[in-house]
Amino acid sequence: MSMSNTKAESTCASVSTGLNDFETLNRSLAEVSYLITKLTPKTTFEKSLTSIVGMLSKHVQLLAHHCGSMSGAVDSVEAEVAKTDQYSRRNNAVVLGIEYKKETETHDTLTGSVAEELSTSGVKVPPSEFSACHRNGTRVKTVTQKGKQIKLPPSITVCFQNTHKKDQVMNNYKNYTNGKPKPARVVQSLNNHYQSLKSSISNFCITYSNFCRDRNVNVSWIHWRSSSTGSCIKVEGGAIVSRVHSMADFTRQLDKLDF
Repeated sequence: MSMSNTKAESTCASVSTGLNDFETLNRSLAEVSYLITKLTPKTTFEKSLTSIVGMLSKHVQLLAHHCGSMSGAVDSVEAEVAKTDQYSRRNNAVVLGIEYKKETETHDTLTGSVAEELSTSGVKVPPSEFSACHRNGTRVKTVTQKGKQIKLPPSITVCFQNTHKKDQVMNNYKNYTNGKPKPARVVQSLNNHYQSLKSSISNFCITYSNFCRDRNVNVSWIHWRSSSTGSCIKVEGGAIVSRVHSMADFTRQLDKLDF
C-alpha cells in the first residue's frame, strides 16, 4: 500500500487516543476509510484491511448511537433525582441576615429570633412550628457593596412542621421594602441543581440582554414551587413561566409566551 508511514502512524495514534471518544474515533476511522478508498486493494491482506475498517466504522456508529441513548437516560434519571431531592426540602426555608452572636446564641435564642422575624410577615410563627433550626456554619463574611463593607452572618436553615404554614410565610414575607432589600430575607432552600438553574437563568438574562430586552423578558423573581411545577419565573408584564427544571425548559417556555 502506498500510504506513507508517517500518515499511517499519525492516524493510528488518533484511533488509539480516541478509544474513549466516539466522535474522535469515528472521524479517525472515516479518515482511514477515505485513504483506503484511494487505493486499489490487490493482496488478500489489503482487501481484509478494507473490510475490517468498514466493519469497525459501522460498529463505532452503533456504539455512539447506544451511548447517546444511554446518556439521555442518565440525564433523565439525574433530573428525577434532583426533583426528588428538592421535594424532600419542601418544608425548608433559608433565613438570611439575622445577627449572629456567637458567645450568647443558643438553640432557643436562635429559634426565637427566627420565629420573631418570620412573624413580621403577618403570619404568626411560634418556635414550636419548627422541627429543626440551625446555623449554616459560624463564619461571618465581609463583603463590599457600593463602597461599604457589610458583614453577612451565616444563614439559617429552618424546617417547618407544616407545609401549609411554610407556604403562608413564603407568600407573605416581604424581602424588599420600597424596592430595597431588607436586612433579613427568607428564601426557599434549594439543592445544587436548582441553585445552578437559578444562576443560569440570571446569567442568561445578562448575557443575552438584547434578546431579553426585545422580548421584554425582565425577570422579576425566580422561585421553586413544587416537584411538578419546578421553578417559576415571573417576567415583565406579570407572565409566569412555570414547570422549569432545566435551561431547555426555560427557553422552550419563553418561545411559548406571546410577547
